[in-house]
Amino acid sequence: MAFRPSSTALALPVLAVLAGSLVAAQPASPGLTDVLQRVGERVEQYFARAQSIVCLEIVGLMPVDAIGASRGRTVESELRLSWEPSDENPIPIEARTLRQVIKVNGHPPRKNDHDNCTSPEQNTSEVQPLSLLLPRQRDEYTFKLAGPGRIDNRTAILLDYRMVDKPSVKSELVNGNDECVSFALDGGMRGRIWIDAETFDVLRMDQSLMGLVDIPLPRKAASRARSWTMERWDTSIRFKPVTFQDPHETLVLPASATSFRITRGAGTPQLRTSTRYSSYRRFMTGARVLPPQ
Repeated sequence: MAFRPSSTALALPVLAVLAGSLVAAQPASPGLTDVLQRVGERVEQYFARAQSIVCLEIVGLMPVDAIGASRGRTVESELRLSWEPSDENPIPIEARTLRQVIKVNGHPPRKNDHDNCTSPEQNTSEVQPLSLLLPRQRDEYTFKLAGPGRIDNRTAILLDYRMVDKPSVKSELVNGNDECVSFALDGGMRGRIWIDAETFDVLRMDQSLMGLVDIPLPRKAASRARSWTMERWDTSIRFKPVTFQDPHETLVLPASATSFRITRGAGTPQLRTSTRYSSYRRFMTGARVLPPQ
């Protein structure tokens, strides 16, 4: 059966109207302001809830010294999140991760383990990376949407960020050891965040240096060189849902992390770390990591 031209001509506008209604029915993608607000609220909820959770952190370190030799180490620690709202400060500026080392290379930590420059023992407390999404931190960054993505079979929103401030470094000796220098870098980083398009949980977070960074050395450590140069510092954190029972609850928590650092002039010019988070435990009455004896 052949269709008459007049019938075909009448059908086209109808199809066009139907197609237009289908397009209009699809939800619009959230804008940058909406994404930042919703992911920020989700991070606040995560920080408030995760304070009653303790997990096991297993860090594998593979440092490469100046002559190219490597000696791996494994450090196991208990972690807890610290984020303490108050009446004066209902939304704290940042959350911190508290660490209590329990094993080094399979044995309880010894005194000389705390003198190792590449060990997590030197960082008993550190800023939680997701803090940058809190409202009072966001002014220190510029954000832009990088389009849709997909991760772990979930539709994701890609969010890119850059630190506003230029890099600045503070360095100090560890325990008075002029062979061991600790430094803190502020600014000079950029990254990408994968955000679950449905729940606005963070599923992945990558960060790297925007350029070379000079690290001035303390006077006692500057006999051979006045500074080091950091060429590369890449980190990546993955998050996975963890389910608790009695009562039933599912939270998206860190599952693994990797880091690779190249520092020109340092005694350990390359350091690669691989971290696993497991054995999550929830305490309904709160939890804390005891200080070392």
